[in-house]
Amino acid sequence: MLKNASYIIYPLFRLAFSMAAGIFLFDRFLSDRLSWPWAFGLFGIAVVLTCVCFRSSVYRWRSLFGYLATLSFFLLGGCSVLYQQSRIDYLWPQEAEVYEGVVQTVPYLKGKTFRAEVTVTHRLEASEDTCIREKRWLPVRRKILLYWILDSAGTSLQCGDRICFHATVSRPVSDMNLTGFDYGKYLFRQGISGTALAFEGHWKRLQPAFMLTWKQRALLLRERLLEQYRNWGLEGDVLAVVSALTVGEKRELTEELKAVYSAAGTSHVLALSGLHVGMIVGILWILLAPLKRWRHGKNVASLLLVVCLWMFAFLSGLSASVVRAVTMFTLYVLASWVSEERFSGFLSVTLTAFLMLVYQPMYLFDISFQLSFVAVYSILLLYPLISSWWSPRNRIGTYVWNALSVSLAAQLGTLPLILYYFGAFPTYFLLANLVVGPLACCILCATLGAFLLGNLPVVGAGVIWLLTQTTVLLNVIMESVSSLDGSQLTAIHLSAFQALLLFLLLGAVYAYLHRRSALRLMTCLGIVNVFLVIGIWRYGRPFSDSFYLYRSEVYHRKRFEAEVLSSANGFYRLDALKVAVLKDSTWRKKQAAEKLAVDYAYICRGFRGNVEGLSRVFEIRQVVFDGSLNPSYRKSLKAECMRYQIPFAELPAEGSYRIVRKY
Repeated sequence: MLKNASYIIYPLFRLAFSMAAGIFLFDRFLSDRLSWPWAFGLFGIAVVLTCVCFRSSVYRWRSLFGYLATLSFFLLGGCSVLYQQSRIDYLWPQEAEVYEGVVQTVPYLKGKTFRAEVTVTHRLEASEDTCIREKRWLPVRRKILLYWILDSAGTSLQCGDRICFHATVSRPVSDMNLTGFDYGKYLFRQGISGTALAFEGHWKRLQPAFMLTWKQRALLLRERLLEQYRNWGLEGDVLAVVSALTVGEKRELTEELKAVYSAAGTSHVLALSGLHVGMIVGILWILLAPLKRWRHGKNVASLLLVVCLWMFAFLSGLSASVVRAVTMFTLYVLASWVSEERFSGFLSVTLTAFLMLVYQPMYLFDISFQLSFVAVYSILLLYPLISSWWSPRNRIGTYVWNALSVSLAAQLGTLPLILYYFGAFPTYFLLANLVVGPLACCILCATLGAFLLGNLPVVGAGVIWLLTQTTVLLNVIMESVSSLDGSQLTAIHLSAFQALLLFLLLGAVYAYLHRRSALRLMTCLGIVNVFLVIGIWRYGRPFSDSFYLYRSEVYHRKRFEAEVLSSANGFYRLDALKVAVLKDSTWRKKQAAEKLAVDYAYICRGFRGNVEGLSRVFEIRQVVFDGSLNPSYRKSLKAECMRYQIPFAELPAEGSYRIVRKY
């Protein structure tokens, strides 16, 4: 397509990088200090100055054009992320109120509650006048994560239903000290403005009054496909893998199965990505091959292929990695219609990143977005270098070496992100990825064949049997690889700066291999030294050794690791401290001749009783209320604590209570 592609790739990459930098820096440092209208004003000024410099006949001013264009895209990224944050953020009332909304995702059971994303359309405001109590519905238009307890009638909700509920909506909170993961910020960047819990009898399903969106229709279609899988007799790990690999549904995946694929280095096969899109393109291209015989049939087949891929993207939930792959293919098809020249891979991936960030700046903070683009850039850069190390003389050797080269290039490029986010590295990923690709392709083909031939008595049963056995074989191989000695290096904890140093090291090594020089070698060694010094400092500095009360459990955190403590009767002795976790009716209406001294009474959901009853058995120094307690029940317990002059602390829904260890 482009004879001088390099003259377009570099400016586009620079502008896309500037926009990404603006998104990151504005989100990190200016989200609470600058509003998006002010940022948009600065962006407008920068654009005007850019146009003036471009039109100027004075060379000195025209030389500033590149810098001002870069600044404009930097401010564009900042404007977009601040505007997106303003559409998510909302000042929720502190008290419980009545809300109306629409269920946006398929509800699923988590523990004893159902969970789904709900777009809150209105809230009922009650304002009291001197003699008239007026009520009015106020527009909200924010998305929350709603938990609800099923009522006695067994009323169920599905995607697209309208719901009215009475609950306290609060902003997502996190506990970085315990978990090391900012869950609140993660939800916010996913567009979630708050979380709420609606108890039994505090919610009601309303009559549908809205047209379903395309995304909702796709999610309902996915549920029907999953039901068809169950009708075929798929169950357990087979159902989980087929569901994840074909439609991106990961609810059936158990923690054990995730751990197996993670240790084998093939977790990417369970998360839809460019690998799956490439397989689907190959399968559909073969099925649409007869169209190529007609005039313009190739263009028609390409158009149908693009439509099918976007349908698949909606069906899979529009994950960042799938959107990236489908967008790149769409750009490739569009380019093939206007030119016969080859479309540059660097240009397509850079343009795709730019378009995705313009559409949704929060994509930048999505782990799948980061891994997907870094993997593609790594393959484009490192695959030619690695594949040139050896030239096999037969087809089997060529396939094996090409597969190993692609896998190694992607794994090397994403290594800093994998270590930073997951703290583990699979050592046998090359071995596992040799078989995961062909077997995953067989599973996709068998699934498509089962849909096409499933109604035929013998043939359909044979295809379903083949699908089941192929999936079982994949699981067995992954389990065998993960069970090898030293299959995974764990407990690797990198800081963000160390991850950045690893990226710089990869870039320096790549530059050195392309053109060897003493300066480039010294640069590599210097980065390694800085990385090691920071690692030694992080592991050698003093650390806090603490206990945490969190989600009805007691945790012990030491340096980077946190483990849950176990107790048969709910009593924990933490050095000199005694903690009682109360989440049932064991101590209700009990008495003791001699009270048991308890430093912390952790009252959680499921507790039956009151503080007065506990004071007959325990001598309580402080009460800690878990965030899962019913608000009205918690209010009455707090009143009792104040009456008996017992200090208490309240935890938010996702918060914890820290107890510093005593020696």
